[in-house]
Amino acid sequence: MERSGELRATWLGRVPYLDGWRLQEAVATRVRSGGPSRLLLLEHDPVYTIGRRGTTANLLAAPAELRAHGASVYRVDRGGDITFHGPGQLVGYPIVGLGEAPDLVGYVRALEGAIIEALASYGIAGRRIEHKTGVWVDLRDGRAGKICAIGVRVSRGVSTHGFALNVSTDLAAFTRMLPCGFAHEAASFERLGLRADLREAGERVAVTLARRLGLELRTEDGVDPARDDEVPADAPVRSAEDLLATAAA
Repeated sequence: MERSGELRATWLGRVPYLDGWRLQEAVATRVRSGGPSRLLLLEHDPVYTIGRRGTTANLLAAPAELRAHGASVYRVDRGGDITFHGPGQLVGYPIVGLGEAPDLVGYVRALEGAIIEALASYGIAGRRIEHKTGVWVDLRDGRAGKICAIGVRVSRGVSTHGFALNVSTDLAAFTRMLPCGFAHEAASFERLGLRADLREAGERVAVTLARRLGLELRTEDGVDPARDDEVPADAPVRSAEDLLATAAA
């Protein structure tokens, strides 16, 4: 499968989680048909997503408490365990043609490296921790805090899902779960005493990610909406249900 040498980045603003997931599936279909790789940059309303290795046991709050904070809960088809998305968090979905034999580990390392490089442009020293996916920083008290979670899926040579970088996220949301399935501190720009514009942070990550992937960055103002025929019939997003709604029923 031939793929474009471009990475087309688009800021979408606030997008409901299921709408963002459907758009990923549609764009992935376009990439498989020879379209350009894309980076969708956005933020979500409060939502907990549980990856293929995850379990609802890692939700520490009762459904009523989660709902009181405006949250939804979905099972998703990415790797990893449970994570949180919400306002003030930069979510990036790189939908990239990786070829017939993709190097998944190398791709995740490229995402981590791009985030670390973008953080450095703000004077933030991001780093990896061995055997733990994502990007970490040192908090003011010396403890490590996770500032960026990463969870991806590669299907038929194309990546979906991606990264979640805490900028001004309400970190209390992370206390209502075991993020990624184990107890650890959450970090954000704000917790480190820095203010940053979400869209600008996305622009910086787009630059570093395109460089890491060896693609030419192009910024576009919009993306065509998902058509139903572009979402595979067996795509999990078609049957996704808010687990909190199920619990209430």
